[in-house]
Amino acid sequence: MAEHSAYHHGEVSLQSTIVQLAQNFVGSNNINLLLPIGQFGTRNMGGKEAASARYIFTMLNPVTRLLFNEHDDHVLDFLEEEGQTIEPRHYLPILPLCLVNGAEGIGTGWSTSIPSFNPRELAAALKDMMRGVEPKPLLPWYKGFKGSIEKIDNK
Repeated sequence: MAEHSAYHHGEVSLQSTIVQLAQNFVGSNNINLLLPIGQFGTRNMGGKEAASARYIFTMLNPVTRLLFNEHDDHVLDFLEEEGQTIEPRHYLPILPLCLVNGAEGIGTGWSTSIPSFNPRELAAALKDMMRGVEPKPLLPWYKGFKGSIEKIDNK
């Protein structure tokens, strides 16, 4: 896979990213961009017990192409590596995926923790903002979660 996309960050990093993009247990992705064909981990271990990459398979989730509209493809700035066209500089999803699936990480001097939100509520809020209407506040939402989420100390 890495040789087809000129990925320079290591096979293990690529495999980990693919596994995380396919996970669909509660608390992982509200919309998994890849289909989990095999053992991609469970909620019990936070997905860390996914099978070795050689034992799992995946493919693009059909909903992914709805999020990344094919009519936008011609405006993407595709990068080139050693004469080979590779991925675009930026992807243009119709919804901000860092809000749909959340994000957590740490960089040089900065850390982030963004909860996941309901894609339908997020789409409605974006439409409201485009119409100049104040959107309803978004509450964290996790596909399949049956409990309640409460705000504590502004968190």
